[in-house]
Amino acid sequence: MRERVLAIVNLIAQYVLGAEDTPISEQELRTELTSVGFAAEEIDDAFSWMEKIALQPHVEVPAAVPLMDLPTYRVFSTEEQQLLTTEARGFLVKVRTMGLLTDEAQEEIIDRATRSAEGPVDEQEIKMVTILTLLSRSNSLWLREIDCFLENDWNRIYH
Repeated sequence: MRERVLAIVNLIAQYVLGAEDTPISEQELRTELTSVGFAAEEIDDAFSWMEKIALQPHVEVPAAVPLMDLPTYRVFSTEEQQLLTTEARGFLVKVRTMGLLTDEAQEEIIDRATRSAEGPVDEQEIKMVTILTLLSRSNSLWLREIDCFLENDWNRIYH
């Protein structure tokens, strides 16, 4: 069931990103998702999960003193290692190393993912939390990067 809910979240994100000029309503999304075979309960679960992630308070992380602009490396706690799969942690390291996330955004994503985890958070789920976090921080600034995350198209990020 969890995979189907994440698939719905993925589809919702694609619909929202594709509807640049004409906003799509929640009812239109529900109708479209039902027409492709998702149950109303699964759709409700997806919207609830998205709302739960999006409404979590923004966590302010105190700014660190810059040390000659050296890159930072995040060490995951034992609890985080248990809650985030290796692939999920790898995704976070990858997008942070590429400069797509600030330290503060990465901390917020990890916090949101671990607080809402009902089991191990996999790569697809951490991508969705990342997308929702970035969208909540700025509506249009990250659209290209979000599209690249969803399509696993890392080459476009560099160009």
